[in-house]
Amino acid sequence: MKPTHSLQKELSRWIILTAFAFMVIGGLVSSAIAFWEAKDIQDSLLREIGSLVRYGHLGDNSSSLDNNEGEEISILIQPVDPPLSEHSVHFPQKLKEGLQTLKLDGESWRVLMVTQLSSGLRYIIAQQTELRDDLALASGLNVFLPMLVLVALMLLMINWIIRREFKPLQQLANQLKQQNALQPETMPEKGLPLEIAPFVTAINDLLERIQQTLHRQQRFIADAAHELRTPVTALSLLAENVDNASNESDRNERQKQLQKGLLRLRKLLNQLLDLARLQSNQQNPKQTVSFKTIVLEAIADLYPLAEKADIDLGATDLEEVSVLDQDSRLQQLVRNAISNAINHTPKGGKINVSLKAINQHAVFQVDDTGDGIPEEVITQVFEPFYRVQNDASTQTGNGLGLAISNEIAQRLEGRIVLKNKPEGGLVFIYTQPYQDHLE
Repeated sequence: MKPTHSLQKELSRWIILTAFAFMVIGGLVSSAIAFWEAKDIQDSLLREIGSLVRYGHLGDNSSSLDNNEGEEISILIQPVDPPLSEHSVHFPQKLKEGLQTLKLDGESWRVLMVTQLSSGLRYIIAQQTELRDDLALASGLNVFLPMLVLVALMLLMINWIIRREFKPLQQLANQLKQQNALQPETMPEKGLPLEIAPFVTAINDLLERIQQTLHRQQRFIADAAHELRTPVTALSLLAENVDNASNESDRNERQKQLQKGLLRLRKLLNQLLDLARLQSNQQNPKQTVSFKTIVLEAIADLYPLAEKADIDLGATDLEEVSVLDQDSRLQQLVRNAISNAINHTPKGGKINVSLKAINQHAVFQVDDTGDGIPEEVITQVFEPFYRVQNDASTQTGNGLGLAISNEIAQRLEGRIVLKNKPEGGLVFIYTQPYQDHLE
């Protein structure tokens, strides 16, 4: 799957754009504030100089507009009344006291008119507006440029931090790439950021489930190969025996044995295919069915086997309950449960089948009078090819029936429980959520 975007680049981009936008806005606002404050400071400077002129501490400097070094005087002090020097700027004589802005010969001036107390002469303290703006602009830039440098350094630091914090993700990705597909190992969870740790924990949980699935599949393949080897070897011997028959009657007897072996092998192969399909991800739509009808049909089909084995097979409390089924798997589960009870119940025994609706669940139960299952292995009987041998068993199974039933139960969101009865025998209990009506 091709990545749509880089989270690291996207995060860096938005941080840079956001920081740049705020830097520009903040810089412009700060520069504007510094610009106007610089002008206020220059007005205050004009007032201070005006105060000195008013009390006679400063005088006319219009005769020295350019000093010896050729540097221009930024603040001009000159009397209003003639005579004026050749360097004087001709301001209007009718000016009011205080600060004001004037236009003279296309140039703008900021002017303060004061009257000297000792002589009564009027003086102008003036400064060119262009010079004032240059000084104010320099003050604004002195605020903006350091902020620009600091923001640039901050963005470089943020980019470095983001790269460093995303480095564990890249390391985890590299470790996952190097994993052996047949033997996946969990990822280390120590030293991870809090935001990444749950993600890694979820991956480890998935890897553990994959390990368990692979282990089950490998064991299933090994057990299946072992189980198939025995009947195939037996069939080969039976086929050879047919060729070595001494007469026609003997040949027919040996052919019957060969056919029985072929039937057992076909049954084993069908069960292996069923289990493989159930463990795959292939799922067809589920349909609502009558659980009672399925139970009655299974009892009718298996009753001859119970009768032949001299087992009393009966049903009580069969309530009408609707449940979800998929590919007639529920029928297979019911048949497996009753068939196992018949196979493990001694001659003259009894099997009781019931179906009830309890707490929003359909409860299917098969109660037999066999020897039950040893408590220490009662959880292992759901493993493929696991067999429990006892004296009550009338047939030898291949250990796939309960494994298939358990897979069906999981597929139908049901649950199987096996319980030994104190007086002897086993209770098979299957529960599944029921539906309100048939579709």
